[in-house]
Amino acid sequence: MKRVYLRIIVLGVCSLGIVAVLADQDHHVSIGHKSEGPVRSTPGENPWNEGHAPDDWWGAIKSMHGHVGPRNVLGWRIGQAALREFDTKWGRHDLDIICYIPMETPYSCMVDGLVLGTGNSIGRLDIHLAEVMSIDLIYVAVRRKDGTGPVLILKPKPDYLKRIEKRTVHELEELSRQCSIMKESELFQIERIRSSKVKE
Repeated sequence: MKRVYLRIIVLGVCSLGIVAVLADQDHHVSIGHKSEGPVRSTPGENPWNEGHAPDDWWGAIKSMHGHVGPRNVLGWRIGQAALREFDTKWGRHDLDIICYIPMETPYSCMVDGLVLGTGNSIGRLDIHLAEVMSIDLIYVAVRRKDGTGPVLILKPKPDYLKRIEKRTVHELEELSRQCSIMKESELFQIERIRSSKVKE
């Protein structure tokens, strides 16, 4: 008998919840229902994208990440190269970026540099992480959100990655400063490939 009453109470509470959701449909979007207005931000110069590149990128990395390391700076340099190659500006969110890394620190530190180098964000879903099983497979893939142009593959040089591997915290600043002034060609290579997201 107690089970019967319990079931009736549970069904009653669930029914009230469904009625409340249906009665308030004007204010909430139910699962599977598309909103009539813009739900996500759009790329380009518009009110969604009013951020500004940090005046002091080094200080911004330190503030965000807790310290500055060579992988942060490498990510920042790769991000800046992607903006240059696609002729776009910081914070416009014109690009989709996938960072292929082993899912552990210090390799993931490159992502914070990418964020500060481009103005893109994981929360805006225009920087993604994908796991690789070896540091030899680390690279960053970048394309325009509108599908025009190539995909850029920005691959750190194996010699550079070996050079910064297993360093102490006391060596990070010097290695980071070196990374900030090294020739781009000593840090990473850029390859252009055809996009699978071809604009019709």
